[in-house]
Amino acid sequence: MSCIHISIATILSLVLTTASANQSKVDVWETLLKPKYFPDAELLAADGVIELRTPYRAEDAAVTPVSITAKFPQSDARFIEKIYMFVDENPQPLVGVFHLTRSMGRADLAMRVRVDQYTNIRAIAVLNSGEHHMVSNFVKAQGGCSAPLAADFAAAMKTIGTMKFRLLGEPNSDATVVGQFMLSHPNVTGMQKDQKTQLIRPAHYVKTVKLYFNDEHVLTAETGFSISADPSFRFFFRPTGGGELRAEVSDSKGMAWTQTFTVDT
Repeated sequence: MSCIHISIATILSLVLTTASANQSKVDVWETLLKPKYFPDAELLAADGVIELRTPYRAEDAAVTPVSITAKFPQSDARFIEKIYMFVDENPQPLVGVFHLTRSMGRADLAMRVRVDQYTNIRAIAVLNSGEHHMVSNFVKAQGGCSAPLAADFAAAMKTIGTMKFRLLGEPNSDATVVGQFMLSHPNVTGMQKDQKTQLIRPAHYVKTVKLYFNDEHVLTAETGFSISADPSFRFFFRPTGGGELRAEVSDSKGMAWTQTFTVDT
């Protein structure tokens, strides 16, 4: 009798395990993220508003390239005020909120993000009319949030806050040009081991990047640790006549840096 009892118990355990494994995975976007960030907004299709480009399978989950292209120029009548970016299955799904301006000319952005597991990456554009437009892509990548820190973390910290800026290519017919802002910062997720001590490093990441050209606001990025180490942002702006681009950066530990760059066109 005892043998029969054990056999039945074993079968029951297997059935329950199989049933649990076959249960649908929780839809993080529908159950958690959308209710939190857009509880009352109608999310329209992004057709004719923005395009999201991502690799289907990322070569390196810690530096997955993502770009957003707007389908119309920034004008007084119609422009994109904000772009939200999410990596649904990341421990910190909100990659960032990007506050855009008409002075950009085009609401295009490019950056590198971390992807922790197979997931949807999505972008939501908020127009000055109040409309919300969403696009999403599925990306296959794993381990981006726990990927090892730089081999020499102390050396990386010595250059923290170092900034670079450059123009890419020639001005377009609408006087816009692509700028690339680069920042040295380890952007620690709080999930990574130090390669020397084998201890988990506390989270320490960039929170805000504000860019101004000749004191006119161009772009503000409010970010978290889902942005890759050494963040880099590509964006459009109109540096007509040249001048100065000023960058103001702060991070989660209260560190802050400001730097200006001379821009010649």
